[in-house]
Amino acid sequence: MQQSTSAFLLFTAILLLFGCTTKAVFEKNTEIVDGQWQYSYVPVFEPEISDTTARYNLFLNIRHSNDYAYSNMWVIVHTTLPSGKKMERRVELPLADKQGKWYGKDSGSLINQQVAIQSNAIMPEVGKYKFEVEQNMRTNPLPFVMSVGLTIEKALPTKATNSK
Repeated sequence: MQQSTSAFLLFTAILLLFGCTTKAVFEKNTEIVDGQWQYSYVPVFEPEISDTTARYNLFLNIRHSNDYAYSNMWVIVHTTLPSGKKMERRVELPLADKQGKWYGKDSGSLINQQVAIQSNAIMPEVGKYKFEVEQNMRTNPLPFVMSVGLTIEKALPTKATNSK
């Protein structure tokens, strides 16, 4: 009896864990040639958005080696809406704490990081968006960066608060 109860609890925990995760509506990663991110190389990501009523969370995916020399990374994200309207924003990506411990998951000498760059974003137009990610550090090329990517997930709905 004890064994079947433990198995049931384990099964329930697994269902809750995987049932509560959000699903990416877009995810793409692009390799950086020779791990040297040049100013001139600006990866482009073009997700198709069909639901303008939803809110979205945007993440930049960064894969770098343990030899990356900084605790952060600065990038400029250029966004073009389907209508052609353009915006840009300079974003800091924190990669390590004050003691130098990486925030991401390591697999040997590589660190995989997913950094939130915008929460509950509104995508006001249906169609293909264009996101360009430009490295904006003082070092060119920026060494030990293996890939950069973009993940877009639907944000979980927030509970409305009743005020009486």
